[in-house]
Amino acid sequence: MYVMPKSRSRKRIALGLALVSLMAFSVIVAEAAKEKVTITALDKVTVDLDADVTVFEGNVKISYSDVEIMAERAEVKERKIATLLGNVKLIQPGIVITGEIFTAYINEKKVVVEGDVILTKEETRAEEVSDSSEETDTVIVMCDKMELSTQTRGFTAEGNVRVRRDLSYAVADHATYVESEKVVVLEGNVSAESKNGENMKCGKLIFRTDRDYMEAESEVVFEFEVDEDVDSQ
Repeated sequence: MYVMPKSRSRKRIALGLALVSLMAFSVIVAEAAKEKVTITALDKVTVDLDADVTVFEGNVKISYSDVEIMAERAEVKERKIATLLGNVKLIQPGIVITGEIFTAYINEKKVVVEGDVILTKEETRAEEVSDSSEETDTVIVMCDKMELSTQTRGFTAEGNVRVRRDLSYAVADHATYVESEKVVVLEGNVSAESKNGENMKCGKLIFRTDRDYMEAESEVVFEFEVDEDVDSQ
């Protein structure tokens, strides 16, 4: 009869305990990853259990993480995807977005907005151009369609994109924004005008949101006007 050496037996027991601990840790992580979603509606809630679709009507508000979305009507499928219509507005700290149709992918922390999209962002000025880090400017982005990450605050915009900060603005076919870099990158039929009156056309434009700064690339045309020095004689 074969008898397993004690050292090997102890190793197997230790490995078994480690696997049990790992499984328990995985359960804890899974539980911690859950996020509470709260939905309120003034008029009516309809629950279709077979289709796993719930419809909310009348002053609907969906809240999760630091996101609030308001609308007149919302259809939530499988507790993951919400489609909202009627006076839709998304609010996050420092950001407000309006549009005609919102699709919120709640578990993916992503929102797609379509139709007359307007994003209004309160941006803190860069330290090198402000004596106080609390000074802010309003940045407005308008487009036909936008996809926003509610986790990173970055977005992509397409279709008749317009970006404005103070008196400087730019237009393009599409744009991307990275929150950590405070930069909107515009591409496709780009044109821009600075607060000083210079006009630019280019293939690509870097537009800072925390200071008056633009950087044009690819086939740049730069124009400005000067007052003529008229001879008084």
